[in-house]
Amino acid sequence: MLKSIVANKLVRQVSLLLSGTMLVQLINFGFMPLVLRIYGPAEFGELGTFNALLLILFPLAALCLPMAVVQGRNRTQSRHIASLAWLVALGFSSLLFVLLLLFKQPLLVLLSVENIGNLVFLLPLAMLFAARLQIAQQILIKQQQFKVLAKADVLQALLVNLSRLLFGLWQSISAVLITIAAFGYMLHAILLQLFSGRAEPSWQPVSLIRHLGSRRYWLGLRRTLRKFRAFPLFQTPQALLNAAAQSAPVLILAALYGSTAAGFYTLAKTVLMLPAILLGRAVGDVFYPHFTKAYQQGKPLAGILVKATLGLAAVGLIPFSVFIVAGPWLFDWVFGAQWQQSGDYARWMAVWLYFAFVNTPSVKAVMVLQVQHWAIALNVLTLSLRLALLWFVGSHTGDPIKAIAAFAMVGVMHSAIFTLMALYFSKARQPC
Repeated sequence: MLKSIVANKLVRQVSLLLSGTMLVQLINFGFMPLVLRIYGPAEFGELGTFNALLLILFPLAALCLPMAVVQGRNRTQSRHIASLAWLVALGFSSLLFVLLLLFKQPLLVLLSVENIGNLVFLLPLAMLFAARLQIAQQILIKQQQFKVLAKADVLQALLVNLSRLLFGLWQSISAVLITIAAFGYMLHAILLQLFSGRAEPSWQPVSLIRHLGSRRYWLGLRRTLRKFRAFPLFQTPQALLNAAAQSAPVLILAALYGSTAAGFYTLAKTVLMLPAILLGRAVGDVFYPHFTKAYQQGKPLAGILVKATLGLAAVGLIPFSVFIVAGPWLFDWVFGAQWQQSGDYARWMAVWLYFAFVNTPSVKAVMVLQVQHWAIALNVLTLSLRLALLWFVGSHTGDPIKAIAAFAMVGVMHSAIFTLMALYFSKARQPC
């Protein structure tokens, strides 16, 4: 029995990505106590605000087209999807840069992020780098080059954390953290290219320019866009809503209470995301092509989704429970007394993020089953409720922890309903 499990290809792939992701999180967590004794809550809060804005821009960077690469039925179709994603990313990044040139100050005031200042011009660059990274990652996932993904993840994490530490010793300001965060995406994409050892594929800028005059090439892109239109039409709005749900607490806390409160929340979320990133991404990246293949071959789907969901529920129970019970003490002991309040945030956030963690396979399944319109409807409903509660409780009680508690409980409800929805459609599409 044990021998057959070890020999299983899916288990080996999960284990490979899991080992790389584990190293990444060990590196991040190992550097964090040192970094957070150099930078204070206010500086970390400004980084959190920048990342919150960037998170909202991620779905627009390439209209979620990189996620469709895995579903390409052949190499040509996958490259056409990647080419479309890169062209869209160039267009949206350029548009954002022009908008910032024309309306920078009004936009900063509107979003209550004036403290970022001219660093906001790093957003278009980071948006473009992130799209480039997403495309490269999805191509490698399609090719099942999980070893390359793991190596690049580990080295990028090491270089980024070393940069934060060394530059922080020179000058511990938010500009250092934000600049390193923006260029970290470019570094990650370069490492993937170096480790893959392949010649420059057709979706990169030089080759794209070479194809601009080809009518056949553009017709191919048009056919591909028509076939995978569900990603820009349905997956992008869903991703935008998810990003807004993730970013809203940071932006609202910064607007109501200042950068320090946003910094406490950002640290709590960063730490709590460690188990989610550690297992959720590894399982999700391997589950996605596995579930896609089962769908294309007409195999039963509900059982695959149930096993993945229950597996994550069991694995995540202990680490998330630790933060619920001993959050404030842990943050005080590990990061210093100035970060103890992050532990109070973490107690409530751990419940929400546990359910979001368990929901990872369902998010992938909804893309494969192409029922994103139902996911969008659910996201609109729950996001509206979450934002309303967050703002109402935060402004009327003056207590950011109560506001986060209300926000988290609606997040729990959302993840539970989303999982049930994915299971329903997996069963409905299951062959008789």
